Amino acid sequence: MTDHSSKTEISDEEKGRILQERLQLGFNMVPFNQVLGLTIKEMSLTAIKAEFAMKPQLVGNMFKQILHGGVIATALDTVGGAMAMSAAYAALKGTAKEERLARINRLATIDMRIDFLKSGKGQLFTATASVLRIGKQLCVTRMELHNDSGDLLAAGTATYMY
Repeated sequence: MTDHSSKTEISDEEKGRILQERLQLGFNMVPFNQVLGLTIKEMSLTAIKAEFAMKPQLVGNMFKQILHGGVIATALDTVGGAMAMSAAYAALKGTAKEERLARINRLATIDMRIDFLKSGKGQLFTATASVLRIGKQLCVTRMELHNDSGDLLAAGTATYMY
């Protein structure tokens, strides 16, 4: 008789890949991200890259046809938060699953600074985020927004509590 009760162990690498896939799917399903057109294109445990295209609803200056500053801040906060969520999940390794999920679910932005460096001209925008520091309750990320010409439009840092 074969013992079917034993579970197959999944490697940490495979768990990380599954987490990234689920986070990416969840991110791309968030209604507000869909309104912006913001989708994750690349993701690892150390960096996230998302993109969105210019559309009339995102224009902040009708005469110059440039991206609204609030859209820029939102895109950067969103990729920073996704990066913090991924980093926090990894940092909580060894914590009971229920507690880990509860802490991830209460992740919130507690501080954010955005420097707007150039006007939001372009047709396709790329938002990136990386982790500067992860602690027991806080995660600090660095975010950047580039246009399709490669110009750095905005840079920021944010602190997330989990």
